[in-house]
Amino acid sequence: MTTRHFLHLALSRWLPLLVLAFGAAAAGAQQDIDPPSRVASLSLIDGSVAFAPAGETEWADAVLNRPITRGDRLWTDRGARAELHLGSAVLHIGGLTFLDLTDLDDDVLQASLNEGTVNARVRELARGENFEIDTPQLAFRASRPGDYRIDVDPSRGTTRVTVRSGAALVYGAGGKGQELVGGQVVTFARTDLERVAVQASLSRDGFDLWAADRNRAEDESMAARYVPRDVVGYQQLDPYGSWSQDASYGAVWYPRVTVTDWAPYRYGHWEFIAPWGWTWIDDAPWGFAPFHYGRWAMIGSRWAWVPGRLGPRPVYAPALVVFVGGSGGVSFSLSIGSGSGIGWFPLAPGEAWRPYYRTSPRYVTSVNRYIVINNQVTNNYIYINQRRPSAVTAVGLDDFSRGRPVHRNWRQLEAGELDRVRIATQPTMPEPRRIVESRPSRTRALPPPTLSAVPVQPRSQAPGPTARRRDGEDQRPIAVPRPQVQEQQQAQRERERAARELERSRRDQQVQQERTRREQRDQQMQVQRQQDEQRRQQQVQREQERAQREQDRARRDQQVQQEGVQRDQALRDNAMRHQQQAQERAERQQQQAQERVQRQQQAAQEQVQRQQQQRGSRQQAQPQVVPAPEVPPAPRERGRGKPEREQRDDNRSPGGDEGGRGRGQGRGG
Repeated sequence: MTTRHFLHLALSRWLPLLVLAFGAAAAGAQQDIDPPSRVASLSLIDGSVAFAPAGETEWADAVLNRPITRGDRLWTDRGARAELHLGSAVLHIGGLTFLDLTDLDDDVLQASLNEGTVNARVRELARGENFEIDTPQLAFRASRPGDYRIDVDPSRGTTRVTVRSGAALVYGAGGKGQELVGGQVVTFARTDLERVAVQASLSRDGFDLWAADRNRAEDESMAARYVPRDVVGYQQLDPYGSWSQDASYGAVWYPRVTVTDWAPYRYGHWEFIAPWGWTWIDDAPWGFAPFHYGRWAMIGSRWAWVPGRLGPRPVYAPALVVFVGGSGGVSFSLSIGSGSGIGWFPLAPGEAWRPYYRTSPRYVTSVNRYIVINNQVTNNYIYINQRRPSAVTAVGLDDFSRGRPVHRNWRQLEAGELDRVRIATQPTMPEPRRIVESRPSRTRALPPPTLSAVPVQPRSQAPGPTARRRDGEDQRPIAVPRPQVQEQQQAQRERERAARELERSRRDQQVQQERTRREQRDQQMQVQRQQDEQRRQQQVQREQERAQREQDRARRDQQVQQEGVQRDQALRDNAMRHQQQAQERAERQQQQAQERVQRQQQAAQEQVQRQQQQRGSRQQAQPQVVPAPEVPPAPRERGRGKPEREQRDDNRSPGGDEGGRGRGQGRGG
């Protein structure tokens, strides 16, 4: 291949990207410094699995809970298996598999499978998201959520794609794609998508059954009811704790721990992982999600993980803690043994996390979204766990920077020390040291993939066919694929590699153009959303004004109604008062009439008594008259000669009749 051809290939691949990059540099200058918001993590390791960080040539035994990002590589020995979670997607890795994560970001997942077997479960696929697995023969892209399996046979130079469900596109060196749908099993050779075998279905082997069981357990996860499936490591919570509802924090998760001095961020170690910096790697099998999302709270005497209202696609954080002390000199008043130390404590619900690396304000807002109540944390802010000795963990700076296990070297700080120690800032954080210096027994040499399986992109090759375990066992051989090939095959591979590079450059250019168009559409949609938002706000304002008018009208109607009710009440009160006054007048008149009757009766009785007294007094005062000889008077003279008053008295006298009779008898005698 000539120099001119390479120059043409490089210009055709990178010139459009550079033009687009410089064109968008002014708009995205701040966002370029932000690290990826999505990472991957090994949630299960069965057998011997090796790991090499990006840019490193030394391999080490893979561990759970270590964040895996772009450029990291995985190798599984014969009979080994691993499970790699990437938010809403999961990769089940079979034995003798070499996997390289070439890109992992918010909307891109690109991995290179140089040999071996991978079962991919794509649960969700957002608009514009790219899920791609490249092999030496083709590029696989999922079009819809589904279950897929990819097998790379380096000895035969083939790639078999199995679509259990969903749909996918495969691309070859010619730039043309082929669509595969559920139920298809196609084996491709070379780079022009030559189909060498087509099957309607493929029987499931032990690896498929194992992956199906893992997927089924994840579908039935209890934690998925409380956190979104984009939270990496959520499925590991179910076997190791229980959920509960708290009146203050909502849904909380209590881990089942038996250690008396356990506290968050105490049983594990620190490791400097670019581009985030100091990252916490917990020892517990469930220790990924609770230490990179949400917050921790002390409820009663137990620690509880509070996920909060995590929304879709939460942002990964290396460690949600606040550091104290550090390498800031004696003024920080934190010493461990004979040297300086550094401590930390977990953030409580509602407290904002401040990254110790350079980011944009947008990133800080995104990483604290749905969690923080008050995002304004001042220099004088006192954190909830800052003055709680049981929540603070401290180690020496050397133990911290070398990544030694914290629980073997930590010291609890006293309350007086906590009052003096200061919050650490970026300049006071310890300088990182290579982890391999403190754990040389972890390093292991891993053979590169076979030369017949040409990597999609250049790989760093680790020399030597032997490896060493973490616990310091003797070296043991690793299955090394035979690298012997003929020169003609080597030349053919070089041509195929050049063709793939050219095709990849075309695809990248198309992807970049599509991304540019998508960004333009997003900008138009953003403008449209802003206009819609303005219209919506105006509509809301009009609705609010209309509601205010309705409230004013209702208030006036209510006031008028109340005034009418008050008038009616006043009228009823007046009527009752008049009725009461009339009743009182009637009672007074009746009482006066009774009093008059009583007075009249009393007067009549008194008059009768006086008359009786007068008659009694007259009878007592009347003299005894001796009857004289009667001389019959002449009738006229007797009637004429008697006084008129005496005649009336004789007539009114109660004994008038008897007296009359007596007088008559007397006269007769």
